[in-house]
Amino acid sequence: MRGDQAGFPAEKSIGGAAMSGENSANIVLKGAVYGIRMIFPEQGSEDGLLSELERLFSESSVLSGDMQIVLDFQGRKVSRYFIQKLLSDYVWSHRMRFLSGISLDGETQDNLRCIGDATGEPLPEKTEKRERTSGGALLLNRSLRSGQRVEHEGDVILVGHVNDGAEIIASGNICVWGRLKGVAHAGLDGQEDRTLVAGQFEARQVRIGSKVSSSLGSEMEWWGKPVIITMENSSLVVRELQL
Repeated sequence: MRGDQAGFPAEKSIGGAAMSGENSANIVLKGAVYGIRMIFPEQGSEDGLLSELERLFSESSVLSGDMQIVLDFQGRKVSRYFIQKLLSDYVWSHRMRFLSGISLDGETQDNLRCIGDATGEPLPEKTEKRERTSGGALLLNRSLRSGQRVEHEGDVILVGHVNDGAEIIASGNICVWGRLKGVAHAGLDGQEDRTLVAGQFEARQVRIGSKVSSSLGSEMEWWGKPVIITMENSSLVVRELQL
């Protein structure tokens, strides 16, 4: 289902980038009520797309700051590596908010889910259930349900659970004294000297600064246990906490 069939007004084009090569195609940007929809061509190599993304993000003033983005891959088959690089090197490094990924290809949908990303057309209520605060440490005595998002300019301590489909994002450190199944992103401001703590870790993916973890699962020895995650030598390091 396209955006104008899901309760959103019709989208309008706000820019694009011409792909080079024999089979020329465009990465198209369209404005929508939730922010920006980036539509990828079904032809062209992933290396070519990455080169074009580099130029597009450096030249387009709309691809930065407090903006939500939906990635529409149409019927294109996209690798997990490409999705991770697109998010970590372009979307998150420009402080944009990834809302969801859309694909008609089953393998690409699986890759999006394995990375822990939302899939499908964004629902209108998802753009409304957001809290954004700033200053000092934020203490929350409640759990976050799917579709809820908390963003804070500082440290966040949550006494409760972050359920699958929920997000907790902070420029500082994050401490979840409960089960972490949703998205946690510490160091939104790009700083990598941040810490992420979870009382029961079951998240498919975590982020510190612009660094995103590979797909995580129950085969990890610390899965379902208390952990502390830090950045060391440009790599995410997970240690089990003895509480």
